[in-house]
Amino acid sequence: MSASFRKIDYSLRPAKHAERKMLSEIFRRLRPFQPVEDYTYVGLGSIWFTDFSLFHRALGVKDMRSIEREKNAKARVEANKPFSTITVAYDEASVVLPELDWSKRSFVWLDYDDPLAPDMLLDSQIVASHAASGTVLAVSVQCQQAREVGDAQKETNGPTALERFRDQFGRESIPQGVCEDDLYGWPLGNLSRRMIEAKIQAALAVRNIDQDVFSAVSFIPICSIEYKDGACMTTVVGIFVEGRELGTAQSCGFETLDFLTTDGKPIRIQVPVLTIREIRHIERQLPQTDKPIDYGSIPPSDADHFAEFYRYLPNFATLDQ
Repeated sequence: MSASFRKIDYSLRPAKHAERKMLSEIFRRLRPFQPVEDYTYVGLGSIWFTDFSLFHRALGVKDMRSIEREKNAKARVEANKPFSTITVAYDEASVVLPELDWSKRSFVWLDYDDPLAPDMLLDSQIVASHAASGTVLAVSVQCQQAREVGDAQKETNGPTALERFRDQFGRESIPQGVCEDDLYGWPLGNLSRRMIEAKIQAALAVRNIDQDVFSAVSFIPICSIEYKDGACMTTVVGIFVEGRELGTAQSCGFETLDFLTTDGKPIRIQVPVLTIREIRHIERQLPQTDKPIDYGSIPPSDADHFAEFYRYLPNFATLDQ
């Protein structure tokens, strides 16, 4: 059993907070296409609208569309909208997405709480079929374990989890070499991202059939993110770009973002458990130069994780009575 001071209050979801701020930095880089405040933001706001508030305050985005499948929650959702320019559509995303104005460039964040499901792949396919050049798509799914694992555990004499997974998504949608171990944790995250990107590429292949090289749209991956605020979560992020605007996309300079990995691996957000005094001790030495961090009594791994993501982690303060 780990010591109690090694545990995090997951209700605060600090890694999720860091992910939101990283996405905000990605969206900020889109100025070569047009002023980011003129983009449309499309998300799944629920009753919290946390990402909507951040993107409005940090980027100045005013045109914001939230998709809410729980129609019976309308009164509560409307009561919690933080800004008047947020429009909420009450239906399944697969119904709402085709009806949006895709002539406008957008940030689209399909931020699901559950493991990958066929309807989520359909949502990604719809966006890929319509998105304007310069639109960024982020898709987040839980990857603690595939839902088919739980189904198989309930019915021990039935099909295995992997067989259920293949039947659910269709064998043609499952990459070669997938095994039962890929239905748990970070391997499931990797599998989910591969399946999402494959569905996006398949949709673009159909979209580009009659297009020339200047009009054909490609999906350029920007990054993938992993973190654990209770359950394992993963996100894939990329941008849709017409051939004629590939130079514009390069001008965004996504590769210079300080949180991107140099080896192409997912960004793994790890939130260290530090006291306020320890945080202040490290912050006084940041941003880092060639001089190594003076850890003091702080565990080096925790100090290094904080130094890596300090610009994106939430700020906490205590008031002692």
